[in-house]
Amino acid sequence: MSESKKKDSNELLNFLMIIIGLLFIFKAVMEFLAWAGIYTPAWLGGSGVDEALSIFGGQGVISILLGFWCLISGIGMFREEEYAMGMGSVVLSIMAAVGITAIVGWIAAPGSFDAVYWPNYIIIAATVIGVLGFVWLLFTYKRYD
Repeated sequence: MSESKKKDSNELLNFLMIIIGLLFIFKAVMEFLAWAGIYTPAWLGGSGVDEALSIFGGQGVISILLGFWCLISGIGMFREEEYAMGMGSVVLSIMAAVGITAIVGWIAAPGSFDAVYWPNYIIIAATVIGVLGFVWLLFTYKRYD
């Protein structure tokens, strides 16, 4: 009797990628609606108004792309697909790089972090998940062979 090889996906990272992907998509849709003048949510009342109302300067396009591909790779990683590991590592590294850049900007310009602007917390969470998830994938890449 032969044993079948059972793959063991990291469900926590997969769930986190799916959740962050959905949050990025939600953020991008809200920014797009505000840019189009259809709906301006109350959370855009702070210092993020100018950024959010400029679709190209406000990270709206990047948010929707990161969200979409993070969602796709998180779902693919449940099945331990090879494409998902590569896609996941690219998405996680971009999330980490974008987040680290934003955090360095906040540190370099004290007072530029708006604690009331909740999308900033998505950036912080994405940075942590991006860095830790990327390192995790580097150490566990063999499971996707």
